Amino acid sequence: MPTATTAGPGERPRAARRLEPPSWRDLRLVVGLVLVLLSVAGGLRLVSTFDDSTPVYAATRDLLPGQQVSSTDVVAVPVRMGEQLEGYVDGSAPLAPGTYLSRQVAAGELVPVSALVTAREVLDKTVSVPVDVAAARTLAAGAVVDVWVSPRDREELGEAYGDPRLLLPGAVVDRVPAETTGLGAGLGRAAVQVVVPADRVGEVIAAVDQGARVTLVPAPRADEEPDR
Repeated sequence: MPTATTAGPGERPRAARRLEPPSWRDLRLVVGLVLVLLSVAGGLRLVSTFDDSTPVYAATRDLLPGQQVSSTDVVAVPVRMGEQLEGYVDGSAPLAPGTYLSRQVAAGELVPVSALVTAREVLDKTVSVPVDVAAARTLAAGAVVDVWVSPRDREELGEAYGDPRLLLPGAVVDRVPAETTGLGAGLGRAAVQVVVPADRVGEVIAAVDQGARVTLVPAPRADEEPDR
């Protein structure tokens, strides 16, 4: 309540201004509030700069090669690793369906990107097949080829082979030996590594062990349309 001040004869008493409640129009109060807000905002920004961790996946239990990985097998944990972070699986995104492991990951270990593969990659095997060096020169890693084999005719003298047959369509070349392009590498055979489905590995190995002539024929590209 305002208090009255002493007034002279014939004058009305006046309220003391020093006891009036502060108003929102008081410039000092506005400046104070602005300073408080700026201080809070600066503190939040400072905290956010300190918290530069990134979530990556870690195994919740021992995971074995060839095992399919689900959301229950991993947990996102915050880490600070700098450039090395690119080598581990991002924990902010869900795992793609049909994800498998190519190697063992122990419980609590961060999951490397290189350890995750597709179902085909984990089930397929790499088999080395001997082909003519001249033919190997035309191949490159990643090329899709049809595997043809000509069985050896053991009743004939020398190297005689029967009619070729298609053994495996749509195989993928994994590696071509570098010596196929070197000087003096025009003779003999080169061991080309081909990715083979697990259920067909035995057939390919048997053909090689029995001395069949293996020919890798580049398969038509899927994006090429036949001539009309």
